[in-house]
Amino acid sequence: MHPQKGKAYLLLKESNGAQSSTQDSSPIILVVEPDDETRPLLKHNLNHQGYRVIIALDAEDAIERMMGGFHCPELILLNQFRQSIEEAVGTGRRIRTTSGIAKDTPIVVIAERYSVDLEVKDMQVGDREYVSYPEDGQQLMNLLQKLCPV
Repeated sequence: MHPQKGKAYLLLKESNGAQSSTQDSSPIILVVEPDDETRPLLKHNLNHQGYRVIIALDAEDAIERMMGGFHCPELILLNQFRQSIEEAVGTGRRIRTTSGIAKDTPIVVIAERYSVDLEVKDMQVGDREYVSYPEDGQQLMNLLQKLCPV
């Protein structure tokens, strides 16, 4: 296991095509991130790539934020934080179903703990559910761009 690899997605290189500000027509990503240190960095990186971001601390917070229906995310991004991969994917599905988010909205789980043989892999684990085992932030951004282009 690589416990230190879990925060690799925060290390994002500057890319030439990145947008520094978001527009009203930019895709919205619902980020479920309980970690106080990770949340602002992840939001900054996603905003810098051109995404609008709605932050939730946990599943209940995410559902509450989505129930108003003012903003419908094009993607749900969850950290595996203190859950198994299966539980994290289940959490994403529960958020999507309970809050009325379109059932074809992709869910991406960022793996926190994984063996070296899974490093740098993105795996599809359902119709629209993915697990990312990122070595660095660019790998995660590439997957997000594929599923939810800016």
